[in-house]
Amino acid sequence: MRASMNEVRHIAELSALLFGLGAAAAFAGRRGVAAARMLLVLATACGAAYLGARYWRAWPMTPMFLGAAGLPPVLGALGLAALRRQDGAQRLFVLRGVLLLGFAVGALAAVFPKDFYLPFIKTISPFAHALLAFGLLGRAALFLCGIHAAAALAAPGAGEDAQRRAFSWLARGFAFWTLSLFGGELWCYAGWGTPVVWEDASIITAMATWFFYVGLIHLHLTRSWSAPARAAMAVAGVGLILVLNCGPDLGPFHPPFSW
Repeated sequence: MRASMNEVRHIAELSALLFGLGAAAAFAGRRGVAAARMLLVLATACGAAYLGARYWRAWPMTPMFLGAAGLPPVLGALGLAALRRQDGAQRLFVLRGVLLLGFAVGALAAVFPKDFYLPFIKTISPFAHALLAFGLLGRAALFLCGIHAAAALAAPGAGEDAQRRAFSWLARGFAFWTLSLFGGELWCYAGWGTPVVWEDASIITAMATWFFYVGLIHLHLTRSWSAPARAAMAVAGVGLILVLNCGPDLGPFHPPFSW
């Protein structure tokens, strides 16, 4: 028997709560860092369970509007991988950034859920899953790019290493985002006979964000802007993703933990 929609949403709400508690612990001082990392692991696991529950509940339909709800667990997983390669103040900065962004996006997705299925969008095309999976990986990697860029701005002494890490995540995020767009175009062409549905706001905003990061990569490669200016643009990209790419996946207000 499949879980009700409210039961599924409670998993997302719990994940957001754990992200928030982890952020509070990370800002509580050195004693809270270990607890913050443990809470990040638990929040990521809950978010992954929510993704699985949405797939299970939607089958055989393709789960829709997971761009915001699916981002926190992917960000958490990539963040945990990034933390293993860092130490010192930058490591704490990244931990706080991942937890804060995970809480912000997770809370928005939990209290503004959007979940309905069209009868002809079946789970039969691998390109549909490529659109979702690579899109989530791309956004999460670009969030980490913004977090490292913010670390470079906040701690000029460690700016060079943070800038290098930011560009590394920028390259990965842009590659994943490009694969996501191609997957979506192939899925759209196979199902509707056109590579782009211009009436779909999420497609247009995804393309707009992709062009923004084309410009940012150009700035990094040509060094035509100063390092702080490039870092500021990477931080601004986080806000752009929140508005243009998470926004279309939000629906009407739903009180948290209500039945």
